[in-house]
Amino acid sequence: MTNLNDSNAKKIVAAIVFAAVTVSSSLIFLGVKLTNGNLKDDVLQDKIFKGIDAYIQKEQDKAQAEQEAAQKPQYVTGDFSDDDAVLGDKNAPITIVEFSDYQCPYCGKFENEAFPQIKSQYIDTGKAKLIYRDFPLSFHQYAYPSALFAECVHHLSKNPDSDYYKVHDKLFETVQNGKFDYDVMSKFAVGLGINKTDLKKCFDEDKYKDEINADEQAGQSAGISGTPGFIINGQVISGAQPFEKFQAVIEDALKNGNNSKTK
Repeated sequence: MTNLNDSNAKKIVAAIVFAAVTVSSSLIFLGVKLTNGNLKDDVLQDKIFKGIDAYIQKEQDKAQAEQEAAQKPQYVTGDFSDDDAVLGDKNAPITIVEFSDYQCPYCGKFENEAFPQIKSQYIDTGKAKLIYRDFPLSFHQYAYPSALFAECVHHLSKNPDSDYYKVHDKLFETVQNGKFDYDVMSKFAVGLGINKTDLKKCFDEDKYKDEINADEQAGQSAGISGTPGFIINGQVISGAQPFEKFQAVIEDALKNGNNSKTK
């Protein structure tokens, strides 16, 4: 039986113990009532404690099954790359599709912790490419305007992928530490060669609303319900997992040629 080591599993076990104690107390109380306060009836005691043991075992088995199901890799089929900006070699064998929100703190955690290692070991070496797709959560007021701004830059730039990810990095830097500031971001984009008037028109007209909605719908169809969420050659990863998790999935895909799972 697999050990339940993570924090969620510990909470489950704690709940089981609490429930078991509660049930135990109830059964013992029932036993006392049935024997008029005398628990010297060995047969009854044996039944009570066997019942308690059976209950605890049943709950442990249930918790274990749920834990193992949660740990089982989830795969989806289909091409989730769309026409979004690509970071890295477009012909790289491994595709990392990220569904993210510029204001989400866990997305910021991924950007600061796991992503630099992923980039240096896999993207910069031509083994993997990243495709960022928008999944702005409705309760993050700066997430949607940030996504819209980045999309406008992507479609107005002469170097769309390169400039998109420069703006992407700047947005994470600013939004994670404060708020979305159009003037600050506009100045940054103009410095990349984006026409200021065209950018303002694109942003004010909410020109890429359908593009952002399509990203969200694609994520939902893949079972993404929160951010960040990832699809790596068909395997779904939820949350800001440590680098080692991504490394294991990428290495497995490189070794076993799981490229077909995203196509």
